Amino acid sequence: MAALYVFLRLYYMSSIISKKLQEALKAQFKAFGFKKKGASWACAEGELAKWFNIQCSRNSGCVYFNVGIYFQATKEVDYPKELDCHLRFRFEQLLSSDEEIRDFYRLSDFESGLNTEAKITRLTNLIASKLIPFFNQYNSVTDILNSDKIRPHMYWNNGKEIAIKLCA
Repeated sequence: MAALYVFLRLYYMSSIISKKLQEALKAQFKAFGFKKKGASWACAEGELAKWFNIQCSRNSGCVYFNVGIYFQATKEVDYPKELDCHLRFRFEQLLSSDEEIRDFYRLSDFESGLNTEAKITRLTNLIASKLIPFFNQYNSVTDILNSDKIRPHMYWNNGKEIAIKLCA
């Protein structure tokens, strides 16, 4: 019974946090042409479709932020799904220092630390300052292939091979 209570408490808490984060980020993404479905946003322009998602843990108060890029030349889509994206990674992979990453992990853990509203405000500002410029910087498959920010540990869903063929 206690395990069920903890599960339900975490589920309820993560649902509220997800909704608050979605509301806080809505204007940021809308201003850049992103459309929202559930806890995800996507924007398909030119060669790339860009995707972002808020994912709440089922086992803790942690929140994850997933990012994806889809190559439109393979098949044009208005709204890619995460599994369709040729390049996928977690938001923290855009952060540049260990200190920034540690701070991000503290912010995205809603079971400890600052109050919820303060964390949401700081996370919104961090995402707006890192992810939106990242998306704006990459507008073609060539941009992705030539990037020094696309790290080797970002998950290529057959994307690297496809990108090389598209640019050949």
